[in-house]
Amino acid sequence: MATVRHKHQRRLASIPTQRGSERLVEAAVAPVESRPAAFVPAPRVDPLPPETAALLLPELAGLFVPTAEPLTAPAPTASPLPLRARPSVERPTTQPPATTPAQHEAPAATGPDGRRRTGTVVVSLAVVLVLVGTAGGIALHLDQQARAAELALMQERVGREVAAERADTAFLRGRQVEVATATRLASRSAEVADTDGLIAQARAVLDANPQAGDAPRAALQQAIDSLTAVSAALGQGTSAHELRAAGTTLAAPQQAVVEAQAAWQAAEDARIAAERAAAEAAAQAAAAKQRTRAPAATTTRTRATTTAPAESSDEAAAPVAGIDAYSAQAIGNAINTHRANNGLGALSISGSSTLQNHAVAMATEGRIWHSGKDSIVGWVQPVSASAMIDAYANSPAHNAWMLNADVTRMSIGAVTRDGRLYTAVLFS
Repeated sequence: MATVRHKHQRRLASIPTQRGSERLVEAAVAPVESRPAAFVPAPRVDPLPPETAALLLPELAGLFVPTAEPLTAPAPTASPLPLRARPSVERPTTQPPATTPAQHEAPAATGPDGRRRTGTVVVSLAVVLVLVGTAGGIALHLDQQARAAELALMQERVGREVAAERADTAFLRGRQVEVATATRLASRSAEVADTDGLIAQARAVLDANPQAGDAPRAALQQAIDSLTAVSAALGQGTSAHELRAAGTTLAAPQQAVVEAQAAWQAAEDARIAAERAAAEAAAQAAAAKQRTRAPAATTTRTRATTTAPAESSDEAAAPVAGIDAYSAQAIGNAINTHRANNGLGALSISGSSTLQNHAVAMATEGRIWHSGKDSIVGWVQPVSASAMIDAYANSPAHNAWMLNADVTRMSIGAVTRDGRLYTAVLFS
């Protein structure tokens, strides 16, 4: 086969040949226009529009202006010798190798056209490089933007997590403050309740020991007032520790009152026992004297009859400023109520000027003592008949007198002074 190429080196067709007849090949190829071997046209490159070239590479925009000069080729030359027929020669059966385009290509042309084509190629390569660089820059810029967006998203997420953590921390801290405040308030309330209990106990001791003496009672009352003031100032400059320390100050004066009352009670019991012994001795002496003086018994009874009204007709003490009489009936009713609560009968009630005078004397002195004509004496504050009987009931010796089942009547003297009730009672 023979290869036929166009003037621009493009293969047009392959013409089959027969074995042993080169003449036919030559005859078939002869009409093809021949060119000089030195002429190889350059590939056609379409120029870029000026606007596109200016946008891509402004400094090379002028190189892309298309030229109006047409490409010329040397005129074909005819073969000086006519073709002759060659004798038929037997050819081998193998076909000759196909002619390749490289066998017909010649070295690159030189001259103005070659330089122009070279410049066009260089500019095209530069444009391609610029386009590739621009595309790479755009891709890099887009990648940077994507990374920046991802980083901003991560920062936003971290910010939300940090804000949530801070909110949780603030919430827990607030809860801890609330719990601490509630605990502190509960502790303060417990301290106040304990202090109130101590104050109530001290006041009960003070009320139950009216004969403890003025000095011990005054010391206990002062301690109660001081502790009350400290309790009221808790949380306003006073701590719970100071309140507990102040509460311990009640123990000593409270114990002093109890001991003073016990000492008074012991002395009272001894006095009553001595009076009873003296009364029994006097009664025995009187009985012995009566037995030795039997004829005078009638006279003695008459004298006793005549002297009894005289005892009840003792003159009452003169009124003292600030001292007022108190109802003997109220004191007697309170004693009978106490006896009834303990299963005993009521006693008759009467006033006694002697006991009244003794009550006035005790109120004047501001203290109590036995006159020898009474069974029990005492005072309470504030003025109250029931409080007076309760104070007597808290003393075993006084309570024994009020619950004596062998007595049938009681004589009472009672006065008040400066908010205190002074009483003297004789049971018979």
